[in-house]
Amino acid sequence: MENKKNLKINSAVCDVRNITEELLDTYGEVEINTACVIISPEVQALLGKYKAKLNCAATATLGGNVDVSTINGPMTIAPGQVMPVEKVYLIINGPLEILPGSENVLKNYAGMTINGPVTCPESMSGLLSSFNINGPVRTYPDGSIVLKNTTILNRVFYLRAKQDALYYAASRIVALASDIDFTKLAQKNIRFVTKRLLVSESLTEAAVPLFDEKADIVVLPDGCTYVDDDAELNEPLLKRYGDKLYINGDLNITPDSAPLLDQVSFLRVNGDLLVSRNLKDQILAMDLEYNDLYMVGSVLITDRAKTEISAAMLEAAKDGLSVMNCAHVSISADVSPKLLEEKLVSIISCASVSCANKEQLDVVEPLARDVASLSLNNRETEDDEPSDDDNVIKINAASYTF
Repeated sequence: MENKKNLKINSAVCDVRNITEELLDTYGEVEINTACVIISPEVQALLGKYKAKLNCAATATLGGNVDVSTINGPMTIAPGQVMPVEKVYLIINGPLEILPGSENVLKNYAGMTINGPVTCPESMSGLLSSFNINGPVRTYPDGSIVLKNTTILNRVFYLRAKQDALYYAASRIVALASDIDFTKLAQKNIRFVTKRLLVSESLTEAAVPLFDEKADIVVLPDGCTYVDDDAELNEPLLKRYGDKLYINGDLNITPDSAPLLDQVSFLRVNGDLLVSRNLKDQILAMDLEYNDLYMVGSVLITDRAKTEISAAMLEAAKDGLSVMNCAHVSISADVSPKLLEEKLVSIISCASVSCANKEQLDVVEPLARDVASLSLNNRETEDDEPSDDDNVIKINAASYTF
């Protein structure tokens, strides 16, 4: 009996419409792992006859005459765009913006898979029902002027504002500048639609009537400054923005920040507070608003695909070490459980953490927060097991077509 090899395909998009019975018969087993599979009714029936495993998040059933086009990045569909002669199925890996008046362009596509947010007028939302959308759908009132997701108002806005206009900002509008004249904007019959309004206390009474009643109103003290990013509490931050701060992101408070805490008169963090563990009691005694509080070391490793914590790294971290937002974290075999207890403060929001032995695992487990996988490093065990890779043809690709 012929020993047939198995076929395994890993791809973001896999078009299987050209699979034939002759092709399937050349393999023992076929396994397809994909986010989106493009398939025809005929091939769907054919796969059922063979040992074919199809693991997918989304399925698009298309005829053989439909082309598939992939866009990696943002895309805009606008009125008057030139369309291909043949029908096209569109896969968009990024945000999609659909402009008003694009109904005919949208209907001309055979379908779409959108891996990202979609923004469109409210009247067009019904056209999206047949699409595969892996992300939020944001709709705005028809006829409105679309601003940046976060729009910061100042006195110049009035000079450019159109009479009787409706303005839309998807996330928030920031109105903290003292020279914004909402009375003049009201005289122009200007209106706003947004999810959240950040407004200075002295401007609140004049501003609120101009905003949609569904908006979340956040009143901040006069002189407060909006910081649209993660930040660290240090002297440059206070010199640039002042002592009243609204941080739209995470705020890191290090041991060096301790002398500066008394200089902050108002602090609101629309994110998480990362606090050095020796400042925990001082921070908890303050009147602060934030989403969550994390204890971290003076050394903070962030946003890496892979990082290994060694004994040398821990010993060099005077006030402890933390890891945050890393895909994979491993603990080196040269790290003793005692050293881990003394120096490792936290592991936060990491996909996987592997330890060299059970003793390390016992120390790490209570320090891990929002970690998907916590396990022992089994590389040696895996190396001892026989591999069947020689009997498997593997194909890894962003997009694969049979």
